[in-house]
Amino acid sequence: RLKMSALVSVIVPVYNVEKYLRQCLDSLLEQTYKNIEVVMVDDGSKDSSGKICDEYAKKYENFYAVHKENAGLGMARNTGFEHINGEYVTFLDSDDYLENDCIEILYNTLLKQQVDMCKGGFKRVIDSGEVVSKREYQNELFKGDCAKMELLPRMIGSSPSRHDSVEMCVCGAIYKTSLIKKYNLQFPSERELISEDLVFNIDYMQHADGACTIEKMGYNYRVNLKSLSTSYRPDRFEASKHFYLEMKKKLQELGYGKETMLRLDRMFFVYLRMCIGQERNAQSKKMIMKINAIRNICVDSILNNVIKQYPMDELGIKQRIFLNLVLHKHAVLLYALSCAKVV
Repeated sequence: RLKMSALVSVIVPVYNVEKYLRQCLDSLLEQTYKNIEVVMVDDGSKDSSGKICDEYAKKYENFYAVHKENAGLGMARNTGFEHINGEYVTFLDSDDYLENDCIEILYNTLLKQQVDMCKGGFKRVIDSGEVVSKREYQNELFKGDCAKMELLPRMIGSSPSRHDSVEMCVCGAIYKTSLIKKYNLQFPSERELISEDLVFNIDYMQHADGACTIEKMGYNYRVNLKSLSTSYRPDRFEASKHFYLEMKKKLQELGYGKETMLRLDRMFFVYLRMCIGQERNAQSKKMIMKINAIRNICVDSILNNVIKQYPMDELGIKQRIFLNLVLHKHAVLLYALSCAKVV
């Protein structure tokens, strides 16, 4: 028999999102699962976001506003951990919003399957509400240690021969607060490690007794061209490489083997494509500078070693061509194909 519904905490890191914040918070007010508390962490916003948080906190007794100096998304979520009382916790970024049954389905599935984490899919939406893409999972159960041995490697990346990855993002998932508190789990700063969500999930999964994925896509992820993940970052390749090397070290220390390392390599290639793609979109740079930036990436010795030892023949034709162009330093062609959105 299912026990009475537990309190679910929602951590909402907030930074300069006055345009979207009300839609985000209203989607929490409309949840069919009512036993929730919302901890809004205003990360030093310069617009009216902080005031909106205060307004909701004053109006709704289960909404709490916390204000802090700007330190980034990961640190804001850590601050959220200090203020939550729920048995379970989920995360909602302040420019995104949930379907009204999102928390109910995550919570009920987690209880039914008797696991410590449940993850749903998401839709990518633009401001009009139009869905531009979807990320859908199957209903899968990973009992006991299978959470860290089978699901976690898929959160790192796809295997060489197929697309079987599960997004590493903590949004659209529900976690057990007691594990976070017991092992003092924290997010690193994304200013130091570009994918703070993956680091958190690696740490969490070491202690989780089972996990599951569900078909439901209850999370609406707003595609905002000015957001952290899409804005031009001159050091993006160096940051990606640093992250790759740190994760390699971490996973080796945890005893993960070759199969997981190949998934990490493939994740590195996804970041590589992003790094080349951002050069295409760098409006302030001349074409010759963009091509030189791509050439500088291509000559990186660590990247070259990763490509050389990877089983490229297991990849699809487009990916093989892309990696071969990088390996042979065809910067002009990479730039042209990127502009044509072929690679």
